[in-house]
Amino acid sequence: TRVSLSSSLAFSTSIKIDKKSEAKDGKVQVVISGSKDQCSAAQDEISAIIAQSRDQGGQERQAPERNNVSVWVPESACGMIIGKSGSKVAEIEARTGTRVDVHSKERNADGLCLVTLSGHPDACADARAIIEDIVAAEGDDDGDEGQERGSMDIWVDTGSLGKIIGRGGSKIREMERKHRVKIDVKKDEVEGGETKVVLIGTRNDVLDTRDFIYQVIDEPDNL
Repeated sequence: TRVSLSSSLAFSTSIKIDKKSEAKDGKVQVVISGSKDQCSAAQDEISAIIAQSRDQGGQERQAPERNNVSVWVPESACGMIIGKSGSKVAEIEARTGTRVDVHSKERNADGLCLVTLSGHPDACADARAIIEDIVAAEGDDDGDEGQERGSMDIWVDTGSLGKIIGRGGSKIREMERKHRVKIDVKKDEVEGGETKVVLIGTRNDVLDTRDFIYQVIDEPDNL
């Protein structure tokens, strides 16, 4: 480490740093030669230099400020926020420098889904504004004409999958034709006895399909 003393101390004292005496904690012995007052002044200046170095090092190591924000959105907006194959989430993250996670299974008492934002407070505010704009635009779309296609994840009791798949996938094909959607059963994504099912289409078609699937699942089994 380079140590710079004031010119008066540099010429009136002799300072020797013995690196061979370095201790396990990284400290070394510093020998100051001169008059009592000169040595005391040199010691005070060296202590001040060390303290300043510690302050600068602490500022450099300080982690950037991060924030975690929860945003609750309608279930029907989740697909629009995620986008095709996660494209919209990736766009929001790239634009704002935040991490965006859509938790479609996590809902509050009003049935809203949780979206979490992680990053700098200003970046989180920007990401939240984008998401709120998406939700507002989704709410303004009353008809199918001109609607963008999106996706929605629903979770279906694994034991009831047969009701919506049908023999050889006949039930799914029927629903896809009737509701103009694509239904993708993710048999490899199972949590808590439920399997993930992805619905792809316009908002109204996806919502109609979701409601129809829930209705089919709730129907009693034929004995």
